[in-house]
Amino acid sequence: MLRLGEKGGRFIRVSRRTIFFFLLPAFVIIGVLYYMLLWTVVVSMTDWVGMNPTWKFAGFKNYKLLFSMPRFWVNMKNNIIWLVVFVVPTGVFGMILAYLLELFPSISRIVRPIYLYPLVVAPIVAGTLWAWFFDPQSGVLNSILDLVNLSNFKAGWIADPKLAVYCMIVAGIWQNLGFALVLYTAAIREIPREHIEAAKVDGANMRQIFFHIVVPEIGHATLIIFSLLVLYTLKVFDLVWIMTRGGPGYATEVLPYLMYRITFRQLLVGMGAAVAVVILMLSIVILIPLSKWMMARWIEE
Repeated sequence: MLRLGEKGGRFIRVSRRTIFFFLLPAFVIIGVLYYMLLWTVVVSMTDWVGMNPTWKFAGFKNYKLLFSMPRFWVNMKNNIIWLVVFVVPTGVFGMILAYLLELFPSISRIVRPIYLYPLVVAPIVAGTLWAWFFDPQSGVLNSILDLVNLSNFKAGWIADPKLAVYCMIVAGIWQNLGFALVLYTAAIREIPREHIEAAKVDGANMRQIFFHIVVPEIGHATLIIFSLLVLYTLKVFDLVWIMTRGGPGYATEVLPYLMYRITFRQLLVGMGAAVAVVILMLSIVILIPLSKWMMARWIEE
């Protein structure tokens, strides 16, 4: 028997069997997760080609082939662009917007739904809408530029290899800004009002309150939001598939899209598993140091 806590002046005694019973679902889920990870690593070291499994050990052959492909490095570069250009603006804009909407509740009632609607829009619908918006022939953006006599700024947008990735990132920010807004709004509302009122009494303006009270006290939300946004960039697939199909050429492909093409189009299952392992390693390399750094700053502040 274990004593878990106190209720009415007495400790609650719970048997080890009861604890094990309640933890069993978590153990099963974790076990399945790690089994799938291990299975993927094993497959990545085989010569599996086609629909029927082949378990001939190939060592690191798939990884060597993968790293020798220029296409792989284009995909890697695009994932890094997503990480830099998508994560920080989405998180920072969400934080600033949540703060401003809390300062001006009358405007918040009108503006907040505008940012929340994209959350309920299916990715396939969002991708189609933005593909129409950036279409170089009959798209909304070029039509607007024509209408306001700014035809010089017309561009190929999603048909331009240099601009297409950034067009998709704009669509990604539009769809995920509401997510950051919701979490930051909840975090800001948890801040004790006494802290803000005391700062006002001491003469702090809104900018000082934001940087010295709000930002430090919503560190837990920042940790969650930035971690989830990083994961989103490492598994983004739907917008790429719908808006450009990886084109022009393979200029806008990302690693999850490459994994799909290699595994399900070319049936190179072993190499597709190698791409999955690379994505997993990237997640670990990026998220663990980021989480430790943000946790340290949060605790320090």
